[in-house]
Amino acid sequence: MPRRGRVGGWVVALVLVLAVGVVGWAVARPYLVGRTAGAAAQLDPRAQAFLSQGEAAMADGNLDLAKEDFDKASALAEGDPHVLLDQARLASAQADVPWLKLRLLPPGANDEIRPTKAQLDERVARAQRASEAALAIAPSDVAAVRARIDALRLAGERDVARGYVPKVIAQASQPETAYVLAALDLAEPEPLWTTVIERLKFAAAGEGNAGRARAALVYAMAKSGDVAGARAELAKLDALGRLYPLLPGLSALIERTQAKPGVDAGAVTAPVARTELNAAPPTQAVPPPAGVATPAPAMSAPGAGGGDALPSDPRVGMQAASQAIKKGDWDRARQIYSGIVARNPSDSEALCGLGDVARAQGDSGGAIASYKRAINVNPSYLPALLGVADTQWVMGDHAGAVRAYKDIIDRFPEGTYPSYLKQRAEGPPPAPASTATTAAASQGAKQTPSKSAGSSSTSDEPGE
Repeated sequence: MPRRGRVGGWVVALVLVLAVGVVGWAVARPYLVGRTAGAAAQLDPRAQAFLSQGEAAMADGNLDLAKEDFDKASALAEGDPHVLLDQARLASAQADVPWLKLRLLPPGANDEIRPTKAQLDERVARAQRASEAALAIAPSDVAAVRARIDALRLAGERDVARGYVPKVIAQASQPETAYVLAALDLAEPEPLWTTVIERLKFAAAGEGNAGRARAALVYAMAKSGDVAGARAELAKLDALGRLYPLLPGLSALIERTQAKPGVDAGAVTAPVARTELNAAPPTQAVPPPAGVATPAPAMSAPGAGGGDALPSDPRVGMQAASQAIKKGDWDRARQIYSGIVARNPSDSEALCGLGDVARAQGDSGGAIASYKRAINVNPSYLPALLGVADTQWVMGDHAGAVRAYKDIIDRFPEGTYPSYLKQRAEGPPPAPASTATTAAASQGAKQTPSKSAGSSSTSDEPGE
């Protein structure tokens, strides 16, 4: 009887375990099967084809055709992350047209300003909805975050948009991210034109025939005073296969703009010339930028050539520093850059300017420190990346410079960096026979009885 009781207890326990397992499977099955089915589900091939066609049309600047294709894809796969993301990207691109147009219109053009504002409001509302839907379904997707930043910037919510920047800054080397960051900077009341223009050049080089980044680039260059550069970019925009809708407005802006003093064609400030600061061998002091006079002793005192007062406007300050550099007044340039950084420690352009000044005066360590501060603020700020690499090269740290050059080549498209980078990325040329090698050979000659006295006498000569 006791043995039968124990066996019966085990049978009852087994039945209970099986019953619990069956009940658990019945409860969890809908969720498990649904999750598996969702993971295995693929986008309808027809929807995928419409998305591909729409993305190609968008890259070609045909936003109307892109909308038709994306709407068809949405009808077949409503709620799909890829569909929602493409719709958000398109909505931002469509809203960017009236957004930039408002900046192109002269203040008194009320007949055009009112309908343009109405169009912008309508498109911004659509961009807001689309970006919210894309971010809700893919909160960690960089493309979805970019679309959200764009929508917030278009809606005038710059501070909220900047809260999302840390999520995309690591992808700043991607053309679309570069445009999003540049457009956000462009929305500021007083943009830092050099940073904006650099990012827009990078974005325009990788956007195909869309024209969105290049149109913003024309506007930024014209507003910064670089009329010649704006005309050159406008010609590229005009050469696209499809007429960009803001082409007449951009052309009119250039005609109204007068070149500002201190701004050269194709360049915003003197630090662009930093790519020429690499011709000296490691044992020599680094020369000033090409075309800049060596500072005379009488001009080295702070405030020389420009007074002690520092410009309150950072744009004016950058131009004043550029003029000081052209005059060879490096102390004045450093004073101006330091004043800008004191007011705004995140001004990567001014930090890079401090690196340029330190480098030109032979302070390689100080130059690298300033360049790295700029890179900490903006990890994709090409002038600072070049400054570090070029300074390392001149210092003789060829291994570090080669790594930095290769990183730039990997991250940035060809044409955005100087042509010498590829040559230097292969390493320094073979060095001639060193003194140590020659001395060793001479020592060996002294120890070899068969060598002549003439051969031995060469051991006292330097092997350089």
